Amino acid sequence: MEYHLSLWPGQNSYEQAKVHAAQAIRHHCDVIVGVGGGRIMDQAKATGYFAGQDLGLPAGHLPVVEVPTSIATCSAFAPLSVMYPPEGASLGSLRYSYEVDAIVMDMEVIAREPARYVASGILDGMSKMVEMQNGHDNMGIEEFPVGMVTAFALARYTMEIYRKRGHQAVADVREGKLTKAVEDIAYLNVAVAGIISGCSKGFGQTALGHECYELIRTHFTREAREFLHGEIVAVGQSMQLAFNGQEDQIPALREMMAFFGMPLTLADIGIAPTPENVDILYDNLYHSPFVEDTPDQARRLKAAMKWLVE
Repeated sequence: MEYHLSLWPGQNSYEQAKVHAAQAIRHHCDVIVGVGGGRIMDQAKATGYFAGQDLGLPAGHLPVVEVPTSIATCSAFAPLSVMYPPEGASLGSLRYSYEVDAIVMDMEVIAREPARYVASGILDGMSKMVEMQNGHDNMGIEEFPVGMVTAFALARYTMEIYRKRGHQAVADVREGKLTKAVEDIAYLNVAVAGIISGCSKGFGQTALGHECYELIRTHFTREAREFLHGEIVAVGQSMQLAFNGQEDQIPALREMMAFFGMPLTLADIGIAPTPENVDILYDNLYHSPFVEDTPDQARRLKAAMKWLVE
């Protein structure tokens, strides 16, 4: 039986997913199909999860098929759902021990989406390797779980391809052309980036850039409402590189972002770079799991944060 659901204002993501799950059970739905952007992808996964829990299914969820109309994130594949209240801040994430059952992507649709979505997905994908290097340059099998080592190897590979193919893919989508570069980047943005998130169990591939995103969505919800996930994450990547001791990589990153027409600073996403606003971010970043409580780390973070404002 086919039954259509949609998102509506006034309820948070948890409430909507639970209502959708109850409706899916009541109408004897066998599969949850999500069609749309990142929030729809996350809602479909959450709906399948809650329905599966209510039904006591051995797999833990109703089957989920995702049909992304955007490659701005890896949400169609990643084993988690970011949850939001109505006003748009972040409520954290639901994390799953399984992947979706299938992804169907119409490349003609992808080639005609706004190019900023492609660029956002590229920078979100590139952030994974940069953030995995938070606190260490590399990941070896002797020190890290094999899943994280695998995720890091894939992230290093995707970074190389993004640098080689990203400019062309964005240029092609600006002209509405479906080319090999667009297909390559679509595969990296959705499938490979999602595999990286799965291998790292949705935690190890994020650090200061994604934490900055969460803080901006929480403390500056209204100012940053119109900006995409990857655009906000990208604003934090120069800071992450500086914190890593990799400032030599910042010019190339910013050249790519400028070519893409992406925001570079807090001011570019509507947040006044006042001392008070910067202090809100600094205090929360310093007390996050990604910064050690030492004078050296405090100094490095403060110095790195200049890249949020200049």
